[in-house]
Amino acid sequence: MAVAVNLELKCQSGKGGDMVGALKSMLGDTRARQGAVSIELVVKQDNSDHILVYEIWETKEDHQAYMGWRQERGDLDALGGIVAEAPTVTYYDIADPA
Repeated sequence: MAVAVNLELKCQSGKGGDMVGALKSMLGDTRARQGAVSIELVVKQDNSDHILVYEIWETKEDHQAYMGWRQERGDLDALGGIVAEAPTVTYYDIADPA
């Protein structure tokens, strides 16, 4: 069963645009990964330093393998200088798929 994943990013003041640019450059590779179904990058309307990546993956394990790959490449460390606090990743079961 597919899972929804929320990656919540709270960036340093004024750095939201930098994060959006960095993520956009990475999303092509992300969407091509095994198990990736869909990925949307959204920015909070009243605070552009608050970003959510809403993802659908075939399995939680697929997403975790993807995150491990990003970690091995150093991509997550590179983004660390932009965030104000540690990102949160939350997994959800999809109760009513479209």
